[in-house]
Amino acid sequence: MEFMTIRELSKSPRETLTRLSKDGKAVLTNNGKPQALMVKIDGQNFEETLSLFQKLEFMQNLASMRLSSTRNGNAGMSLDEINLEIAAARKKRKKPSAK
Repeated sequence: MEFMTIRELSKSPRETLTRLSKDGKAVLTNNGKPQALMVKIDGQNFEETLSLFQKLEFMQNLASMRLSSTRNGNAGMSLDEINLEIAAARKKRKKPSAK
């Protein structure tokens, strides 16, 4: 996979896109650290590619929530316990603030 700096992209975007077309994907770095992923798309696969990225983002968020739940000791909560937590949070949110 190709690695490119953000500076390279801003100085010569056309050359950067040419390099991208060789492998189809590239990592953009800033100060040596990955910041973004570029993926070659065309008019025929744009929506499919976007949908795949959205699914990936959802899966990453779900995995993060599951890990957080396990770390907080909430992974074994029953449905009733979950519903009680939701109700308490909603009730707390509805209380008018005292001024």
